[in-house]
Amino acid sequence: MNIKYEVAPEFSELESWVGLLPSNFSSFGDTIYKLRNEIKVFSVGNLKLNVKSFKVPNLINRVVYLYFRGSKSARSYRYARKFISLGISTPSPVGHVECSENGLLTNSYYISLHQDYNYTLREALDFSDEQRKEILRQWIRFTYEKLHKNGIFHLDYSPGNTLITENNGDYQFSIVDLNRLTFGEINFEKGLSNFYRLGVDQSIFEFVGAEYGKLRGENPEKSGKMMVEIDKRSNKKLKKLDLIKTTLKWVFKYDRAER
Repeated sequence: MNIKYEVAPEFSELESWVGLLPSNFSSFGDTIYKLRNEIKVFSVGNLKLNVKSFKVPNLINRVVYLYFRGSKSARSYRYARKFISLGISTPSPVGHVECSENGLLTNSYYISLHQDYNYTLREALDFSDEQRKEILRQWIRFTYEKLHKNGIFHLDYSPGNTLITENNGDYQFSIVDLNRLTFGEINFEKGLSNFYRLGVDQSIFEFVGAEYGKLRGENPEKSGKMMVEIDKRSNKKLKKLDLIKTTLKWVFKYDRAER
């Protein structure tokens, strides 16, 4: 197995620990999340580290990620460094590791400092209407000022990927899961589309659209309606994709059974 890793200069003392991570990940640390990917917390000296182990990608991406695009761990590290340089809050990036065998990517790991927070945006969506709207109002401004003005579009901007720290009605936001970003000018409609993953009802989507419209100098009422339409289009697209995936799984399962 070939191991390639990178450590942020400010955490150079962790280089040997990072290099041994592929051997130690399964045996040490405390798992805090495990579905497709696994996240563990490690105590190393006086530091508390989060390590995200990414699922081994499909065959094509095992080549693409290793030689052309960069693994999810490498992109997470690179984009987190960019966020920090722009003054956008994200858990401090420590490093990343890529493992390969026979010229194919296998496991990859992204390491960051563990960050304490009060709750995620997903949890905040269940708060009282007044508090929820105030949190959303500040988060929408954060998204516009910090991400969209810097030409950053988060492709997985789900409410679970925003960590919130509360301080007397002032909310600080920190963004995680940075391996899927695009960069470039973000016009008004594209900016609105960044919020469709919220999964809220129509009235809240109208509120989100109106608030974003105010920041962009657009008519709030029209912006709210546009946000609702974007959500409807996105849901139709997702349903079509789910149907295609389900059909393909059934076809391949039937084909294997016939053999």
